[in-house]
Amino acid sequence: MSRARVEIDLKVLEENYGAIRRKVPPDVRMLCVVKADGYGHGAVPVARTLESAGTNYFGVATLEEGIELRNNRISLPILIMGGLMPWDETEALWEHRLTPVLADFESLERLAGHAKQRELPINAHVKVDTGMGRLGFSLDQLDTLAKALKGAEYVRVEGLMSHFAGSEQRDEYGMSQINRFNEAVGFLKSHAILPPLLHMANSGAVCQYPEAYFNMVRLGIMLYGSYSDARLADKIQVRPVMKLASRVAYLKVFPPQSALSYGRTFITRRKTKVAYIAAGYADGIPRALSNKGTVLLRGQRCPIIGRVCMDWLLADVTDLPDVAPGEEAVLMGVAGDDVITADEIAGHAGTIPYEILCAISRRMARTYV
Repeated sequence: MSRARVEIDLKVLEENYGAIRRKVPPDVRMLCVVKADGYGHGAVPVARTLESAGTNYFGVATLEEGIELRNNRISLPILIMGGLMPWDETEALWEHRLTPVLADFESLERLAGHAKQRELPINAHVKVDTGMGRLGFSLDQLDTLAKALKGAEYVRVEGLMSHFAGSEQRDEYGMSQINRFNEAVGFLKSHAILPPLLHMANSGAVCQYPEAYFNMVRLGIMLYGSYSDARLADKIQVRPVMKLASRVAYLKVFPPQSALSYGRTFITRRKTKVAYIAAGYADGIPRALSNKGTVLLRGQRCPIIGRVCMDWLLADVTDLPDVAPGEEAVLMGVAGDDVITADEIAGHAGTIPYEILCAISRRMARTYV
């Protein structure tokens, strides 16, 4: 029996995919992002589930992530969204049928040269920077880009893509990015470069920018039951896929004015019964939840008191007098009629749900339902 565990409900994942699929027109393809080990959920089981659910494409960050999927018999197209790194061995692209994103001239030149040496064509997606200020060709480079693509005879431009700087709220800047992307599409079209796939919309944009659907959208955080902004919950209803649970290991009663945990940041004001729960920041529980977060015991919320430790956290169970060692403590997920979401934890920790999900330690045993 593990001290703490992660449960992944693949049925909920499938339901979330269906909810997003119904939002998007049927002729728009779906690319599911499974980078960072499927946002901490396990890239391989997640990809298998989504492949069965009908997705069209997968997105990962690195060559290694793409190879892992191929080694586990994932057959759909895989896009290396992080681009072709200077240290990446391009042979793996052909060997594992992986599609790189090209975001700079050096990568384009290297890929084109290796493809010509092999006399083997390769698909690639070209990224343009429409205002994110990160990876991608700028609009003033489009003329040079068009000439370079024309000269890369073995590089097939399967896709053109861009990335929103912020898609959670609909605003003028987001629309200006869409307009710049359309400008890039039109420019390349005028030079007889016609990528069959155009994609820009992420989870937030699926909710806020139907103009950015084009013919493929990229699904990320909402697949896993979280939102980049809580207000998007009114647009598409999804549920958490991950449950994070531990157990009560010990119980102890302290008198008033007792200092608890490192730094003595919590002083009891009453006779307090404390549950010692076997999970801490080494498991991915943010230390920022100290004296802020809650856990669910018997479906009731109990406050985290004192500082979260590497392997432990303390919960006030004074109002649950019958709690016993061995009982389940839900740190994230559903218990009874209540739920603690990654979004809620992120709010306490001053971060985003992406970070919470990706930070769950591999020392937490994972089970798939």
